[in-house]
Amino acid sequence: MRKIKLSLLLSSLFLAGLAPAFSAPPVAGPARAYDLLADLVYVPAAEISVSTPAAVETGLRQYENPPCVPSQALAPGKTFSPKVSDERRDRAIKDLLARIAVCSPMPYDNDGNVHSKPHAGLPKKPAGYYLEYTLIVPNRPAGSGPEPVVIGGVTYTAGPVLSFRGAERLMIGGGREVFYTPDHYTTFIPLSIVR
Repeated sequence: MRKIKLSLLLSSLFLAGLAPAFSAPPVAGPARAYDLLADLVYVPAAEISVSTPAAVETGLRQYENPPCVPSQALAPGKTFSPKVSDERRDRAIKDLLARIAVCSPMPYDNDGNVHSKPHAGLPKKPAGYYLEYTLIVPNRPAGSGPEPVVIGGVTYTAGPVLSFRGAERLMIGGGREVFYTPDHYTTFIPLSIVR
């Protein structure tokens, strides 16, 4: 059975004309009220036909992957500003940007998703502005612990690799802005491509 928010269920009942059932006293005592409620709460998923966003459980609007649009603005340059001192990450970021810039296939279905959840470190933009991509850093298999990352002389901590995708991501804003998050959306570091 699918989980359904109570507000969605009550709205559906109201629209179906069943709202008076909650306001009227039970006809045959408390047992009848319980039976009525049980009948109303259990609805097989196949019988539900309410047009709502797909992310009822999370409360977030879900987007389909938008079609990729090539972007010369994301083509890798010589370095980044601020400078990414870790050679593995510098190479991984450049390689990922090169793939994004020409719409190469990505390894995960989640890559290229519209990132709809607002985060304090990202500049506020209209819905659908940011796309999320998995940054796979060589020699960081699942089970690897946190490690320091130096960018622009500041030391950040890359999160542990708890799954095959790890904690590191690139957020691409408007097909031209690059934000690196080493710790799964806690910290965002804007990276400008230096050509």
